[in-house]
Amino acid sequence: MKCEIIQDLLPSYIEKLTSVHSNEEIEKHLQTCESCLQSYNEMTATADLIVPIVDKEEVNKLNYFKKVKSKNIKTLAFSILTVILLAAALIGLFVIGFPVSSKDVTIDYQKTKTHLEVHLTLQNGKDLVFSGKTKFIRDENNNVIGSETRYTPRGLIHNPFDDVGKKVMLGTEIQTDLDFPNKFILEFKDKTMTFINGVLVE
Repeated sequence: MKCEIIQDLLPSYIEKLTSVHSNEEIEKHLQTCESCLQSYNEMTATADLIVPIVDKEEVNKLNYFKKVKSKNIKTLAFSILTVILLAAALIGLFVIGFPVSSKDVTIDYQKTKTHLEVHLTLQNGKDLVFSGKTKFIRDENNNVIGSETRYTPRGLIHNPFDDVGKKVMLGTEIQTDLDFPNKFILEFKDKTMTFINGVLVE
């Protein structure tokens, strides 16, 4: 057989996939051909591989560090979530506030020809703030047919560093020369007070 054929058959021969007749021919050729014998020896030589010895103690240390890392990540996530919830609670209690019942507020109002003044005093020891908005009421032709000012009194936990106080004065201007009503609304937790052109209607 020619060297090219032997070179092609060597991998199969090494893996014992060739026929008995082919084996005989290959072995004869290897006895007479230095080049093919060298190829055969290179293919069959076992690489002197160094298999790392796995130390049980090292594996245990690695597993321990993985557990510690996982626990640290969970602890960090829990800490961040706790800080966020605490910050939200503090903002809610000291900045945004909570709805106030009319039973906790002393309400004093007076109307003049041009103004409505409403004085609110919170009696439960909390600080008093409010949120409000004003809007014009329009008909289908976009003509102004009224105005509405809406306030929502809110209580805050008393902050000694930012004493906003327990009293608030709210009001609105009454324009008698306008053809549309002026609504002033106070929204408490338990009821709503509505003034139309300075007169309490509900």
